[in-house]
Amino acid sequence: MASKNVDGQEKISWPQRQETIFIHILHEHVKKGDLQTSTFKMKVWAEISDELYAQCGLKCTIPQLKSKFNRLRKVHRDFSDLLEHTGFGWDPIANTVTASEDVWASYLKSKPKAKQFRTQGLEHYQLLGEIFNTTTATGQLHYASSQLPPNSDDERELENNFLNTGVHIDVDLDDDGDSPQLVSGKGKRKCATAAAPERRPKKWEKMESYLDVCSEVMSQKLQREKEKSLEASSTSKEMYSIEECIEIVETMGDIDNDTFNKMLEKIVLIEWRKIFVTMPATRRRAWLASL
Repeated sequence: MASKNVDGQEKISWPQRQETIFIHILHEHVKKGDLQTSTFKMKVWAEISDELYAQCGLKCTIPQLKSKFNRLRKVHRDFSDLLEHTGFGWDPIANTVTASEDVWASYLKSKPKAKQFRTQGLEHYQLLGEIFNTTTATGQLHYASSQLPPNSDDERELENNFLNTGVHIDVDLDDDGDSPQLVSGKGKRKCATAAAPERRPKKWEKMESYLDVCSEVMSQKLQREKEKSLEASSTSKEMYSIEECIEIVETMGDIDNDTFNKMLEKIVLIEWRKIFVTMPATRRRAWLASL
């Protein structure tokens, strides 16, 4: 029988390949601006579930995805805490953490779970930082009706712990893009000896992110203007309408019922309505009399 989480959901296996795909899917949705608070809306979670299944065949419920999301957030925070601690360094190319035995021993006394990082660092740390640093901008967690609330005591604790305490040590390339950074305590860095992977300089990525935000804001503004325009056009009075023709006839006064009925037969066609509305007032009575 499969084991279950505290919220009753079955635990699922997350092999490295599936976890990597999941992280990249999350990152794409964050770049699109879908992460507005500390979690995604239900509609976005459904899209993530479909994309994950399409890319690697892993079928998860939304609570299972949200639980994995929070566990990734916790491990990102734990690794960031370690990098902040004096005496630790990290080579992002080799994915190895460096520290003396005394430093490790002292740190593990208060953070025993950090032992998982002793033989290797945290793969995808930079991507996780770009995902989770966007979730700490608000002062208190609020859930819209279309969002899933935390579904277990553990997840609620994670939401509370991380909402205002996002930490990420920048391990990006130098501005000239020549070498990676070896993190060494409190965010201090020195150049690593390993060759850097090809990627765009940090300044360009920031500019690209800024342009993405501007594009999204402009797109939303244009959509609102379009909606206002459609609303205005649907409520505005139709030109050359039957109602307009009737109003004109009523203002003319002594038009008998027979003439009025003949006029109605004519103005069924838009062409006659245009003629009647646009002709001079002095001609309308003669036109009506000729019907």
